[in-house]
Amino acid sequence: MKTSEFISLLEKHPDLPLYFEYKPGLYTRNDYHITEIKNVSFDTVDCGGIQNKWEETHVQLWENEVPEPNHKITTSKALKIFQLVEKMRPTFQNVEVKIEYGNKNFHTAILPVHNIQVYEDKLIVKLVQEHTTCKAKDRATTADEKADACCSAPAKPEKKKIKLAEVQENACSPGNGCC
Repeated sequence: MKTSEFISLLEKHPDLPLYFEYKPGLYTRNDYHITEIKNVSFDTVDCGGIQNKWEETHVQLWENEVPEPNHKITTSKALKIFQLVEKMRPTFQNVEVKIEYGNKNFHTAILPVHNIQVYEDKLIVKLVQEHTTCKAKDRATTADEKADACCSAPAKPEKKKIKLAEVQENACSPGNGCC
C-alpha cells in the first residue's frame, strides 16, 4: 500500500479507533503511540553486483512500559501526526508504507500492510511479515539462470583419492623439518 493510499483511508474514516494486527490474532496494545514517520531511502548493491535504489515510508509504533488506559490512537489522531510531519518536510507519498513495530513478545520488524479492514467501530491494519530474498535469483527468468545466480548452492568439491603411501610420505615428523 502506498503512503498516499494509507493517508486517504485515514481521511475517509475519521475518528475510528486504529488497530494494527502484527501477527494473525495479535494486535498492538490499544495505548500505542506513533513515534516517528520516516522517509527511508535505500541504495544497495546485491550479490549479483547490481545497484538497487528505492524509497519507503516507515511509521514507527511504540508501547510505553506502563500502560496508558486514557491514551488511544484514532484515524483522526494518526492523520494529525502525518500532517504535523508534512509541515516539517514532505512525506514520500507514492512509495510503500510499512509499519515498524516490536514488543516484549515480538521482535522489532518492518512490516508491510497486507490489507485494511474497515468496520463501523474500528479500522484494522493487517500487517504481514516479509522474508529476505535474493535479487539475483529474483531477476533470473529461466531455471538455468536461477541455477547460475551468484548465491546458488556451490558445486560440491571433487574428492581426490590419496594413496596411503602419499599420506605417510607427506606426514609431519620431527625428521622432515615440518614440526
